[in-house]
Amino acid sequence: MPTDLSSIDLATLSAAQGVIVAAIRQRVCQWEQDSADAVADGRLSNAVMIEDWAFAADLLASVVSSEFSTLFGQALDARMNWGNATRSVSDQLLDALTIEVAAAQTEPLLPC
Repeated sequence: MPTDLSSIDLATLSAAQGVIVAAIRQRVCQWEQDSADAVADGRLSNAVMIEDWAFAADLLASVVSSEFSTLFGQALDARMNWGNATRSVSDQLLDALTIEVAAAQTEPLLPC
């Protein structure tokens, strides 16, 4: 990870968060379906194990999303450079626009 967080592209970071969390949640949905299928087939111990995997993956999705949000906030703070009054007006406007776009984006919830 770069030591200068202001160099991280916020749009890429936001897109990566969406892709990674969606992939994990898609796997959660698949495991939940596999668990239901295992119950229907009478493989109860397999169903419990698969359901446990789904639960763990769902927790992982939440942690990953939270960590990406934290990194996004740190990168945004570094980029805004609150203590530096010598930034150009165009840089300040770009940062304000970035904040508005980021605030408008929500994490899609994928139904199973």
